[in-house]
Amino acid sequence: MDGFDNKIHQEQHNAGGIADPSLSKANDANLAASSKGSSVLASDLEQSLNQTLSTDEKAAAPAATIGVDDHDHAPKVGPFETHVDLNNVANAKTLNAKQVGKQGSFEGSFGDKGDFLNPGGGNNTVIAGGGNDVIRGAGKGLNTITTGTGKDTIILGKETTNRIFDFDPTNDRFVLQGVNPKDIIIAQGKNPGKGGLEQPLDSVNNALIIDKREGHILASLTFAKASDINESHFSRLTGEANESLKNEALKADGFKNQRGDGKLTGTLGHDRLIGGKGDDFLYVGDDGFKFGTAKGGGGTEFPFKTDSPGTSELTPTLKNGVLSFTGSYKDFDGAPLFSQGEKELDPNAKILSGADPKALTDGFLKVPVDKEGNAISGTHLHFSTAGDNRGNFADATVVRYFENTPTDAKSGTLSGTFELSPEEQAAFLGGNLYVNIHSNIDVDGDGRAGFATGENRLNFNKDVVQFA
Repeated sequence: MDGFDNKIHQEQHNAGGIADPSLSKANDANLAASSKGSSVLASDLEQSLNQTLSTDEKAAAPAATIGVDDHDHAPKVGPFETHVDLNNVANAKTLNAKQVGKQGSFEGSFGDKGDFLNPGGGNNTVIAGGGNDVIRGAGKGLNTITTGTGKDTIILGKETTNRIFDFDPTNDRFVLQGVNPKDIIIAQGKNPGKGGLEQPLDSVNNALIIDKREGHILASLTFAKASDINESHFSRLTGEANESLKNEALKADGFKNQRGDGKLTGTLGHDRLIGGKGDDFLYVGDDGFKFGTAKGGGGTEFPFKTDSPGTSELTPTLKNGVLSFTGSYKDFDGAPLFSQGEKELDPNAKILSGADPKALTDGFLKVPVDKEGNAISGTHLHFSTAGDNRGNFADATVVRYFENTPTDAKSGTLSGTFELSPEEQAAFLGGNLYVNIHSNIDVDGDGRAGFATGENRLNFNKDVVQFA
């Protein structure tokens, strides 16, 4: 087969979400009984599937739990709660197991450059590429994943949480490893908390795939809608599928095999990357993507429209984990915030959100440097997407500060060089970061001051980030 044809799969199943009756308190007893039975079945499934894993994948996985009802995965990993109360999610629906088929051999599904990536145990980051990739997220840890483009498959295993930055309902899908489809709930998060890259897994912006036996979040799909996910996105793993992912099988198709701890970097061809039991970074490589130039202006930027004539542009590069930007702004009504050494807003500056002016500036001034020590400025890198097919979002949490260098009263240059963590690289390559240029003082005295809530926004979304 040539990848996953979502349209055909949907026509075969004609699947729609089914409301989950077990979410009501009246069905608590039934839920407990059905969960116990399906837990035993899931354990049998997992044991059987583990017997078909390759030797190197078994070595990368933690030891299996002893009891079928044991749940030894930590409820919190770093800042992330990996479990959710089913009463605290929205639009919950359960899978109709009869409409979930079996995943056979993956042979022939990788196209001309797809990869197989298994980070193993630990808290890992996976950045895939532009091919049809298979990512095994079943090592009982926390994985941060950017799938890239292509028709990608994420294998979900019990007691493992996968934070997926760029899930595409049109092309991507899930395969369940050792998890009964009857135990899967699809829901929308309800948590209003933000926090940049540390936003809650059950954020209102995220679709959730939940194992209802323990309320464990198997997958958190950032900036996605639960209503876009249904039975057509799921299948069950088989021993035949596992056999097709072994080195012996993939080597015949030209896959280059790597196994180890730490960072594993792929090639432009087929790769089979297997991490260890610790924290790993499986990476497509610096030649696996390219960037366009992000442009701002026109007064239409989300979330606040302006009447500014100002425009801006930024071009990024990402090499060896270092993200650099060069660009400029011109014809702004006000100079970039804090570029004139000020600590208060110009009385004529516009605040489109209705925020209190003093609270706005005081909030910025409470963070005089970013995490790398870059001094405060009015040009910020933030976590959220806008301007592509996922919709528009805004999170005011500052990721980094840029440097503004005015060249005259209305124009200047923008620059920034930042050393990103693997998770931050995944967010950027997932199209999930944007730059907001806050402006303030009327330098030339023409009566038009800046926009303290942002005069231009530049989105580094899926239209700007392009995988090879």
